[in-house]
Amino acid sequence: MIRNLPLFIGLRYFSSGGRNSKLVSFISLLALSGLSLGVGLLILVLSVMNGFDREMREHILSVVPHVQITNSNTIADWQSQRQLISTIPSVVEVTPFNQVEGIVFSNNNTRPLQILGLDRNILPKGLKTVLKEANLSMPADGELLLAQPLIDSLNLVLGQSVNIILPSDANRRAKIVSLMLTGIFSTRTEVDQMLGIVSLKQAALMTGNRDEIYGFRVQLDDLFQSRAMAHRILSQLPIGFTSVDWTQSHGNLYQAIQLSRNMVSLLVFLIVGIAAFNIISMLMMMVLNKRKDIAILQTMGASKKQVLNIFLAQGLLIALVGISIGVIMGVISCYWAANLVLAVESFMGTQLLDTSVYPIDYVPVDLRWHDVLFVSLSALFLSLLATVYPAVKASNTIPAEALRYKS
Repeated sequence: MIRNLPLFIGLRYFSSGGRNSKLVSFISLLALSGLSLGVGLLILVLSVMNGFDREMREHILSVVPHVQITNSNTIADWQSQRQLISTIPSVVEVTPFNQVEGIVFSNNNTRPLQILGLDRNILPKGLKTVLKEANLSMPADGELLLAQPLIDSLNLVLGQSVNIILPSDANRRAKIVSLMLTGIFSTRTEVDQMLGIVSLKQAALMTGNRDEIYGFRVQLDDLFQSRAMAHRILSQLPIGFTSVDWTQSHGNLYQAIQLSRNMVSLLVFLIVGIAAFNIISMLMMMVLNKRKDIAILQTMGASKKQVLNIFLAQGLLIALVGISIGVIMGVISCYWAANLVLAVESFMGTQLLDTSVYPIDYVPVDLRWHDVLFVSLSALFLSLLATVYPAVKASNTIPAEALRYKS
């Protein structure tokens, strides 16, 4: 005696497919493949977008100030003001800096350059990590560190004298400054396209400000409170200070990542929806193909509920197998995505992700298991929803009409 007759017959129908109908078999394979592909792609897309989101928070925004405080004039008594900002709750670090805009030229090539002057004893944690990874220390006076993309585009070599044109402003005439290139670093972000690093004193000499600074780079414990914290910091400082937070300097990039995540996820989710529609088509054709079997079962005493459960079981089995294959494909793809991109770049001889176009030059992947669970349950829900109508249709089969014609 079979305890669970609907599950047993549903399993038989699932394993045999439409043995007497090639079309039913083809649509079954299509439904299973579409569901697997949709689930796998959705997991991969969400993981890559999660990776970009993580890198935006932990990598890009670690080398970019969460809040930048400046003054219309240079800041002379900056030590006391730095101490004041440091005492404000939620402020993690305060870095004094000088900033000089210029144009670097070499070998008949020119590039815009943003020179950042920093105190070797008060380095921001993000840039300190970057320099440590490159085995570099802060340059001495008269020396310069440049990002790798600038080195490549200008064909520079270590030890070379680099000429920088500083444009005129209200306090100085245009002039050319020569610095010795002593190190090459890479943040692997868009910041590399125009960043140079010098000592705080060297930047002050270039601007003629002596011991004064341009402003403060402030890092927070919660970067999403940057706008409110910027106002709070300004309220503690004398009149004349202004602020720019990361949502103003890089906010569009973060919003673009979130928008891309939502749009791509929606498009891939439609693939799952189409696969669910294929399940409807497949089960409807299976119902038509099995009308005689259904009628015989009913005449043998099978209830409408049992017939309903047979096709619900078949739809559930298709969903479980398709989703399982999709999850395996998606998880494996996440672990191999970065290597696959590197292999494609090596084969094509080009860089797919360039920091002149994209915020980073690699594919970040952050697989989150709650996303895998959400995708799996959503696909299962859609699949079961798609199974209901064909199952109800099968349970309403009239035995006399089904047996009247040969199926």
